[in-house]
Amino acid sequence: MTRKLIALDLDGTTLNQAGALSANTIATLQAARAAGHLVVIATGRPDAISEHFYDQLGLTGPMINFNGALIHKPHRHWAGERQTAIRPATALALRRFKQTFAIRLMVAEGKQLLVADRGYTNVPFLPDMPAPTTLLDEVGLTQAPISVTMFIQEQTLAPLQAAIQAQYPDLTPKTWGAWQGENTALEVTAGHTSKANALAYVARQYGIAQRDIVAFGDDMNDMDMLTYAGVGVAMKNARPELLAAADAVTALDNEADGMADYLADYLAL
Repeated sequence: MTRKLIALDLDGTTLNQAGALSANTIATLQAARAAGHLVVIATGRPDAISEHFYDQLGLTGPMINFNGALIHKPHRHWAGERQTAIRPATALALRRFKQTFAIRLMVAEGKQLLVADRGYTNVPFLPDMPAPTTLLDEVGLTQAPISVTMFIQEQTLAPLQAAIQAQYPDLTPKTWGAWQGENTALEVTAGHTSKANALAYVARQYGIAQRDIVAFGDDMNDMDMLTYAGVGVAMKNARPELLAAADAVTALDNEADGMADYLADYLAL
């Protein structure tokens, strides 16, 4: 079989409901790698909270974080590394949206960077920082972040996203898609970053044609990736918009290893 680039969203796709990799998923992806295919994590998560999955899978190729704003090889130098950062002044200016919208927490992140606008505990994906020594302000933000994430109520997502797009057309606000309700996260990155653009970059680095990209996802931040890929596969548990747009849908959901089940059959592993 021609070498494939297998692009994997994490939450709701490759991970089960407990946010973990099952033994079956690990075995299937390792078998895909052994057969010569390139497995690439493509997630909205920052690098700090996705590298352990990269390590569990024994990956050595690129990983895509921040919905495409960071393309890198964890734990090593890679000449092809690319990241798109937000100017510190712009990142700080985003704080003005707290005057209009109920934003419970704002966090600026990048490689080896995490600074919040206040102390917090029990926020999904983030380490507890009840009394941070630095804050997201003119003193605490000392480097250009890759993203600014706003934790909000689910009903705030659409109007806040629209407001940011209207005032900052050069920024890209997207949801992580992993959490809803009071833990909805809107991630803002610079430029026209997307998982699709990042995949195209990785595919060029490895000489893999667009038609040989197989992408799996479940939420709206996966839409561009699924429609770009040669084969875009929506999870059974995906949002209706993805189910309608995908080339294929897994027979099982993420809790039942739907991605691994589909991939094993597709690659004849």
